[in-house]
Amino acid sequence: MNPYPPPPQVPPPPPARGNAGLWWAIGGAVLVVVLVAVLAALLLARGSAGPSTSAGPAAAASSGKASACGLPGSGSTTPITDRVVSGPVSFPVSAAPGWTPQRYQLFSPGAQAAGLRTGVPGHSWDAHVEVGLTTFAPRVPVAEAARRIIPCIVASSRYDAYRPRLDGASEPEALTVDGVRAARVVGRILVSREGLAIPGDVVTVVVIDSAPQAYFESDTPIGDTALAAVAQQVFEQLKVARDV
Repeated sequence: MNPYPPPPQVPPPPPARGNAGLWWAIGGAVLVVVLVAVLAALLLARGSAGPSTSAGPAAAASSGKASACGLPGSGSTTPITDRVVSGPVSFPVSAAPGWTPQRYQLFSPGAQAAGLRTGVPGHSWDAHVEVGLTTFAPRVPVAEAARRIIPCIVASSRYDAYRPRLDGASEPEALTVDGVRAARVVGRILVSREGLAIPGDVVTVVVIDSAPQAYFESDTPIGDTALAAVAQQVFEQLKVARDV
């Protein structure tokens, strides 16, 4: 038997604090790497999607509507006798035998309209030839004016009860009227109404570089060569006064 008690047990040394700090540092570094990777993935996903292609309200533009054409100007007060006159432009009534006078403004941008009309046999429909003044402010070149008038005729009260649709229009064609520079556009206006057998009109607009700027307009039923020939005859007899 050992007369001496055993020596006291020495407790193990506590873990070094330096090791715990190392693990915390490693864990924090891993977390930072993960966060950076996630952020990079999100940025890459947004970049690959590209810019938005949705159009805002300003991207929608209307054309050919009555609101874009303005209101018709005043009608002509010049009596129609042997000639149809509006400003510097006129033609003889004899160019369209049997047609009757008309003096009212149905479409814009135009004013001082005067012309002739005739009924289409067997149909509740008319053909027209007329001259008038343009009302563009500021004044635009004749080619641009002719291009812009056609959709305004579609939107006018002449066709608003017939569900009109513009079935194409030609590019402006340069020409002269009585020696004065002009531009012509030809379009087809299709119509639809119960009981109406006419498919629509061939519409011709010629804007003349006169002072003031004037126009000639004709509309005849699609396929009616006889009425189209009369409208062409009127056009060929247009006169432009140089001093108005």
